[in-house]
Amino acid sequence: MNLYLFGINHKTSDVSERERFIIDESAQIFLENYLKEKFPNAIESFFGISTCNRTEFFFTAMDDITDKVFYAIKHALDIDQIPDSHFYSYSNDDAFIHMCKVASGIDSQVIGEQEIFGQFKDAYKTADELGLINYGLRLYVDKTLEISKKIRTSTKIGINPLSVSGLTLNLVRRIFEKPENQKILIIGAGEMAKLIIETLYKSGIKNISAINRSIKIINISENFNVLPLPLSAAHKALEEADIIIASATTSIPIIGKGAVESALTVRNNKPMLFIDLAVPRNIESEIKSLEQVYLFSIDDIEKITKDNYGERLAEAEKASNLIVHEVSQAKEKILNKIRRSLIKNNLQNLLESFSKEDISELSSSLLDDSNLTDMFIKKAHESGSLELVQSIKSTETHIIKKIVKGLIQDA
Repeated sequence: MNLYLFGINHKTSDVSERERFIIDESAQIFLENYLKEKFPNAIESFFGISTCNRTEFFFTAMDDITDKVFYAIKHALDIDQIPDSHFYSYSNDDAFIHMCKVASGIDSQVIGEQEIFGQFKDAYKTADELGLINYGLRLYVDKTLEISKKIRTSTKIGINPLSVSGLTLNLVRRIFEKPENQKILIIGAGEMAKLIIETLYKSGIKNISAINRSIKIINISENFNVLPLPLSAAHKALEEADIIIASATTSIPIIGKGAVESALTVRNNKPMLFIDLAVPRNIESEIKSLEQVYLFSIDDIEKITKDNYGERLAEAEKASNLIVHEVSQAKEKILNKIRRSLIKNNLQNLLESFSKEDISELSSSLLDDSNLTDMFIKKAHESGSLELVQSIKSTETHIIKKIVKGLIQDA
């Protein structure tokens, strides 16, 4: 079993395609059953991540099925219409390196952005809680998180750190000379919404309201919080808002063209700024055709910043080189741990076929290495597994001895 991934991101596709390829918790539950039925015993472990910049699918599997897995998932998630050329794929070391680049933020559109590390960890945690992460993939992800932390401390990739919430504030300031005088409506109440409100509040913008599916208070400080209104209040909220910033998790738009047209009428065509940070999008793109409406998507907002770009690009190059070095140091250790885990499982399965006499002979062999390997090779031959025979032959006797001793003590 080797490491593989495929995905799409801001470099290969626009938001209209990325919003169609989403791997969330429900998609992973569906894919677990689908892939088990489609590829029995061929896929060991997997997890997916979807952010505003990318959707990627990481998995450990047999070598000869990776293309089949890609096309099966495209079909299962109904994204056959997205051209194959808009996807990328990596295997083995290249997949490991790419995983580290993603988690450390150097593959992001805003180089060095910090949110991706938490998003990567959350995606991994969700899959782990669903029981999707096995030993091999866990080793790769744990090492990826370790390397990503090292990148942050060993380079200046996070110098004057940028974030989506910070970029949103920059955009608001570019358009409005005095944004503190504008009424702001936040759509959503998740982590991104909280970060945006926090960023706006710290900059002196305090006329902030919110709408959300569920009513949960958004605490920013001891002296400031926002209590969202229900979605049913969206029309009234739109009429009063000058700036609308959307980041809700939803499969269909919350704000449509008709609602915006009605709001403009009530507002006597006073301009409205819409910033849609969500993928899938919260706001229908058709509103761009309306006079006095200015709509920016996540792709737009991340293209307008060049702050510290040269410095961050140079640090990204250093970080890439460091990642390649760290991966070259770690890969053999990880592969050895995976091989050892595999041989342990195989030996454990073989032990179940041992008679009491075999176990007694085996206990004696632990004191004398000479017959230990021969005993397991004989049993492997009897089981008909030539692959297991080869695996035992290629494993040093002292390793087999240590594993078997532990298995007997645990029995």
